[in-house]
Amino acid sequence: MKLRSRLVLHVRPICPAVLGLVLVASSNHALATLGQMLPVRPAVSSASAASSAPGAKILSTPRAVAYTMQDSELDSGTIVREYATLAGQVFAVSWRGPVLPDLNALLGDYFKAFREEAHQARLAGRRGSPVNMESAALVVRSNGRMRNFFGSAYAPELVPAEVNIKDVLQ
Repeated sequence: MKLRSRLVLHVRPICPAVLGLVLVASSNHALATLGQMLPVRPAVSSASAASSAPGAKILSTPRAVAYTMQDSELDSGTIVREYATLAGQVFAVSWRGPVLPDLNALLGDYFKAFREEAHQARLAGRRGSPVNMESAALVVRSNGRMRNFFGSAYAPELVPAEVNIKDVLQ
């Protein structure tokens, strides 16, 4: 599967030590799944980041939050965005594009809970879009139609305490 990646580091504006680091996205990026660790990437100083990582950006958030955000484009043209703690654990994913991504691959161990919830919804007579699943372990929102799918999923217990997930996934 061919992927194109871009990594964005969200940091506190008042944290110069973190601002000095940028993770470089490699062209061989494989998607991490919810709850797993992102592949390790070499860190570079912000001075050399502009020349060595054209797709990497540093963005400040209005809240005192620190997390990474990495975009990957699937062969289908769908963009998958992974949100991870600074330690690299993926706590949320979102997608937008012409084709619904493989949710089994994106949700990993959480897919079983998603599949069971979807099964219960079908038994209750709910089918198709939109999907609004919310449990203590997993929240999934998915909608769309052919050539325009979008959605997000996150594991509430993995979201860092200082992160407002509604702001992140807006």
